[in-house]
Amino acid sequence: MRKLLLTATIFYALFLLAPNYRHYPAEGLNDYLLITGHGLLSSLGLFAFLFILILNKYAWSLLLPLLSMAAGVTAFFVWQIDISVNPALIESIFNTHAGEALDYLSWPLALIALLHLLVALGFSYWRWHTNWRGRDNLYFLAAAVMAATVFNIVNNKRVNTLSSRAPFVYYSAIKEQLQNKADSRLPRKAPGQLLHCGEDSLTVVLIIGEALRADHLQMNGYDRVTMPLMEARDVISFPNIYSPHTHTAASLPYMLTRAQPKLSDPMQDEHSLVQLFQECGFRTTWLANQNPISTFSFIINECDSSIINKPHLSDYSNTPKYDSDLLPHFKRLNAEGHANQLIIVHIAGNHWWYNKNLPPDFHYYQPVMENKRLSPANRQKMINSYDNVTRFTDYVIDQMLQQLDEKNAWMIFLADHGQSFGEDGKWLHANDAPQEQNPASFAWFSDKYIKSHSEKVAQLTKNRLDTTDTAFLFHTLLQGSGIKTDRYEEQWDLFVP
Repeated sequence: MRKLLLTATIFYALFLLAPNYRHYPAEGLNDYLLITGHGLLSSLGLFAFLFILILNKYAWSLLLPLLSMAAGVTAFFVWQIDISVNPALIESIFNTHAGEALDYLSWPLALIALLHLLVALGFSYWRWHTNWRGRDNLYFLAAAVMAATVFNIVNNKRVNTLSSRAPFVYYSAIKEQLQNKADSRLPRKAPGQLLHCGEDSLTVVLIIGEALRADHLQMNGYDRVTMPLMEARDVISFPNIYSPHTHTAASLPYMLTRAQPKLSDPMQDEHSLVQLFQECGFRTTWLANQNPISTFSFIINECDSSIINKPHLSDYSNTPKYDSDLLPHFKRLNAEGHANQLIIVHIAGNHWWYNKNLPPDFHYYQPVMENKRLSPANRQKMINSYDNVTRFTDYVIDQMLQQLDEKNAWMIFLADHGQSFGEDGKWLHANDAPQEQNPASFAWFSDKYIKSHSEKVAQLTKNRLDTTDTAFLFHTLLQGSGIKTDRYEEQWDLFVP
């Protein structure tokens, strides 16, 4: 029996786990050793799972062929295009037209599925003709417990670093998808009673940035030019915005609902500002280069339409997923002719891993990162890649604004949080460090908007250096769009003195 368990573990480690690392960036022996170590740790979880399954020959014979085929098909697409199993992918599968699905079928895929089925049937036959010896039970039970323990310790220390990959991710992805569906049906209260709608022809664009620090924009004093096109457009930059949350899951519902310091309930039990825009006759769209997660999926569901770019790719994948992919969709939305329109654009921006968000043409500052090591030795390369992504973000936003130049329109950009580059030993985000709590934000207005709202724009310019919380977005966005409610709070509105 032990030969069967070890053989199955080795086979599935090679054919199911190994494809996860094909697209992983590596530079030199150290990186390959890290990748190998990560693969071996993943194999421990696989060994523990197979041990549980093999204890019952009926469960082994019934479940293994099904799981083997499903995981084999997944591994095929992971190897080919670096897909990730996530709620967005599951949602897109259920909404994919049958004709479109046929485009993904191929002889290599069929052969892979057949191979995994035949191997699983062979393992099932082997299991029915093999019995456990008492001593094997004890030894392998101890080994499985140790393997599961190590797997979980590592996975918890670096959140989901192992379980976020196939085949372990099936359970969590399906669970989250079902939770998203359940959350979308939960009753939520209105964010306020509508008192006034003041616009009959306005396009409003909210761009939600990712991990962009305010102090990495030259408009705020940075010594590098990272947004030349925005500076040329005379955007109004707000360098003193404070974010109480330094991870996307909390920062987005905080920004887009009536939540504020000491008032977090609206994140859980109220609709977002999208509902108020809809009540004023705005066509609302969520256009994203990041996959939705459970904490803000209800906001996406509130929109009249949503477009998620390449949902089969995880936000942490290593395959390019450029924000410029959103431009054709943005152009089409603006050509649809809606009198009032709200477009919420959720870009990948400065999301880690930076290089996957960065076309080679934008390697402005060099050298760029070539691996994922977070270390002082790699820090300058990390900053170079980060600043290059910011320049690409500058380009993408400018392309969008070109579609709005002749319209009555305005745009506000607000990043969800900042980023750490090793300050006080902190890296990336979710550390609640000061540099992570100061996200970049700026606003732009078309000539038509300025002509009819000159006093508003002038006052916003005067307030640009105010220190405020990201809670400002809810009330400022509504005020700038001519929407008033009975829960309006002037202290969060940058358009007033």
